[in-house]
Amino acid sequence: MYKILIADSVEKYIDRLDIKERTRILKRLEMLSEKPKSVGEPRGRFWILKVGSGGYRISFRIIEEENIVRVTAIEQRKSERYNQFYQ
Repeated sequence: MYKILIADSVEKYIDRLDIKERTRILKRLEMLSEKPKSVGEPRGRFWILKVGSGGYRISFRIIEEENIVRVTAIEQRKSERYNQFYQ
């Protein structure tokens, strides 16, 4: 089992979402604790986790030696920030 550490900015972002989107994202984050490499896609030093029809992408790092997944960012695919950093 991996321990999930979520950045404060990601927690704030999730808290502002409606309940349906928040629930969908939290379910996907739970999947990271089991086998993060099987649900994510590598992108350089980071991994990307896709979240359903809302078009959200979650960026995370895996720290194998400590069994930690550090969630660093969340963005919608259509946002300008996503286009700058994740393409």
